[in-house]
Amino acid sequence: MDTMKADNADFAEFARSFAEATARLQETHVALRSQVERLQAELAEANERLRRSRSLAALGEMAAGIAHEIRNPLGAIALNAELLTEDVADRPEAAASVDKIRRAADRLDRIVGDVLSFARDTRVNAVPTSAREIFELALCDCEAVLAKECVAAHLEIDGECRLSADGALVAQAVANLVRNAVEAMRGAPLREITLSAREARLRTADGARRGFVVLAVEDTGPGIPADARERIFNPFFTTREEGTGLGLAIVHRIVDAHGGMTACGESSRAAGGRRGARLELSLPLEPARIGAAEGVSLGEAVRRRIGGKGSVQSATAG
Repeated sequence: MDTMKADNADFAEFARSFAEATARLQETHVALRSQVERLQAELAEANERLRRSRSLAALGEMAAGIAHEIRNPLGAIALNAELLTEDVADRPEAAASVDKIRRAADRLDRIVGDVLSFARDTRVNAVPTSAREIFELALCDCEAVLAKECVAAHLEIDGECRLSADGALVAQAVANLVRNAVEAMRGAPLREITLSAREARLRTADGARRGFVVLAVEDTGPGIPADARERIFNPFFTTREEGTGLGLAIVHRIVDAHGGMTACGESSRAAGGRRGARLELSLPLEPARIGAAEGVSLGEAVRRRIGGKGSVQSATAG
């Protein structure tokens, strides 16, 4: 009898242990499945960034060739328009037509300049810097437009936010975002821009988590339409009536050359029913393994990141 009781107790203990183990296994299974789904979503996002980088690199090379071919005949048009201006000075109608030709040629020349700026090989020389230094350079560059449009700019820097990057290039990228924000806020009741920075650990294309400094520019404008957010960094895409649509594409190339990431969304700082826009530039704390510290060109940096051995290639394998 005692033996049977002991056996029953042992069986009950075994059943409890089995039930507990089964419950833990089920919890582990659920947790692993959730983690796999999250990793798959992050990998899909990383692959999308890779696809965009590949497209930008190819388009940059093609655009540079076309722009150079256009610039020579365009220069001839502008020169002849200037000569014609003197010849038709006494004929108002003809002079007005020549003036239209000259202004159109000037506009085309600015577009070609933007294309070449997007496509050219700019050297990336990474040195120790900080988010504050980058923001101060960008605000100094935008001082005139901020004053003209009566836009207030605020800094919010969480911690030291020091990193190794080409400060002048990154400041150029931030300045492009600031100018875009100023244009977007025209007519808004509240016109403020907030430049913020924080450190974060983000997942890269190879699945690893690394340290980044996240630079964000937020405005109080109408925000970016949801259907435009996926294309906002694509070259020649713009939501404005004028402009080449290359400003944010140049921003993307600068960040990509540093081994960083770009993102956009809504700002929580807008008022009066407006959503506002928030654009983020995530830059690695240390120079990326694409040779940024060696001073390689933007085009070469993107090509190395796409075709060379390393994190991006392993992320897309299989």
